[in-house]
Amino acid sequence: MTTYTAPLTGKIVVVPGGTGNVGEGIVRAFLTSGATVVVPSRSPQRLDTLTQLIGPELAANLKGVNAPYGTFDEARDLAARIAAEYGRVDHVVASVGGWWMGKALWDTSETEWQKYFIDTTTSHMALARAFIPRLAPDGSYTVIAGFSGHKPYPAAGIVSMHGAALLMMREVLSAELRGQRRVNDLMLGPVINRSRPGGDPNWLTADQVGEAAVALTRTPELTGERVVLDTVDDLKRELGRMNT
Repeated sequence: MTTYTAPLTGKIVVVPGGTGNVGEGIVRAFLTSGATVVVPSRSPQRLDTLTQLIGPELAANLKGVNAPYGTFDEARDLAARIAAEYGRVDHVVASVGGWWMGKALWDTSETEWQKYFIDTTTSHMALARAFIPRLAPDGSYTVIAGFSGHKPYPAAGIVSMHGAALLMMREVLSAELRGQRRVNDLMLGPVINRSRPGGDPNWLTADQVGEAAVALTRTPELTGERVVLDTVDDLKRELGRMNT
């Protein structure tokens, strides 16, 4: 592979989930790389908080969109709105969802099942369905997933099941697209972020997740890939692979 370090100036990058703990690092990394970053959220307050966290030096190219995307219709309307306003969509990094832990599967309530599996999984499906057909010919779609989708975690079964569905969704998309558009996933271990500022020194930070997402976007040879990032050592290995 070739080293791809050119700025992403002029590129339109959409980051659903960009107001979240990991999403913040992804947004910052793409802004630092020169892209215009569009972050949709149903919460104006969360968009305001993200702007403050990003800071004035980068926020000029941060575009918040107050809009939901939890249903097929909502995601379709969002994608059409962004494509119409900015003329195109170059890359999407879907960082939707989060961690939940607390009950065995047989103790899980219907409300918890709906929130942590149905709603989140539907959002991912709706976003992929809406945005992939609108990607630029050289564009990419990256799914942010967790290790719980590959490894069962007791008392976090809903999240593990959601993660497994998400990983399979990406594999099916890659099989169906057959290289027409690039679709990849980043599978993450624990991440140090603003809500969890401490942890193992070899855990990734949210900004390092962003660094990986930018590198993956910039490497056109990579498609249908699962990039495993459990530790900082994994990140160094994968960045080396992308930049050689």
